[in-house]
Amino acid sequence: MISVNQLRAAKKFGPGYFIREQLEQREWTQEDLAAITNLSAKHINKILQDQQPLTLDNARLFADIFGTSVQYWVNLNTDYLLWLRQEKTPEEVEADVKGAIYARMPIKDMIKKGWLESYSNANDLKQQVLDFWGWHSLDFSQLDRQLPFLTRKSDAYNTFNASYALTWYHKATLIAAQRPHRPYRRKQLETLYDQMHRYSITTDGINAFIKALEAAGVIFFVLPHLQKTYLDGAAFFSGANPVLVYTGRYKRIDHFWFTLAHEIAHVLLHLDEATPFILDNLHDGEKDNIEEEANALAARQLKHPEILEQLSPYAKYLPPAKVEECAEQYQVHPAIVIGKLAHEKLISYANQTRYKDDVLELINPEYQYH
Repeated sequence: MISVNQLRAAKKFGPGYFIREQLEQREWTQEDLAAITNLSAKHINKILQDQQPLTLDNARLFADIFGTSVQYWVNLNTDYLLWLRQEKTPEEVEADVKGAIYARMPIKDMIKKGWLESYSNANDLKQQVLDFWGWHSLDFSQLDRQLPFLTRKSDAYNTFNASYALTWYHKATLIAAQRPHRPYRRKQLETLYDQMHRYSITTDGINAFIKALEAAGVIFFVLPHLQKTYLDGAAFFSGANPVLVYTGRYKRIDHFWFTLAHEIAHVLLHLDEATPFILDNLHDGEKDNIEEEANALAARQLKHPEILEQLSPYAKYLPPAKVEECAEQYQVHPAIVIGKLAHEKLISYANQTRYKDDVLELINPEYQYH
């Protein structure tokens, strides 16, 4: 279906056409008109061929000669010029193509990350975009069909940053499809999930947990978020295998473990045909039922209720020994203890100084993309 914006007005005739009609009625020639107007024959010819726009003086002149109003010729000239503007120059067409793409995709960031190559012209950019999406034509309405999966989850998404988020998600699906995987075993994932907190305190526990996820048939990798998306993680299925993606937007240890626990909760509780993927912005805290359920289950797995019960009385003054004692008792990393208290605004994140490792430096490179 053609939209109203794509409809083009039927061809309009310029002032020259109507001047020629007047000449035919009077059986005048171009030379006659040149003599009457004191304009050169060359100038008259350009006006008759609509190659020369009418000036206001010309409009007054023809109004006097042909017995019409000045406004009649001004209107003919203006309408014709506006119609001509619909015939866009190659530069205008190129700007339109680039504008449509940039409105829906963070092209500069994608080039910076190496997802796209620097382009020489709009056609080059368009072809790269078509190849990225696997499309035959540039039709962003295909993305709009996925918008409800985002907008029902969070008011933070408008059409444009939702398109950016869907661009990131598509890249994640392409990576997931190339990752090695084993058959998915849900029971094995559930057992692993219950032991998750213990991995946070073992030597190289992050990579050990990722390996255990792989053994259960779960695909994991790191993919940094795109500008204006503010994503922390995602959960979706690639074929029969669940996929967990971490963006590393916050590089704290506690943030990694909670994001992963949150995304596993989505896999176990929420992913289905009605909800094929979930993209999470945990920092800004969505409040729908799905997010509240995932938050609650992740909190239980990481012993948040026990941490709060034990350490809330020490919020004004929290000795490091108390943190270590709580972490040891519940078998969680001390950063998880402090992270939970800081999230509840009982203490400051500055208390994590002793546990400020960049989590991305702890994850094996084989799981990290750019």
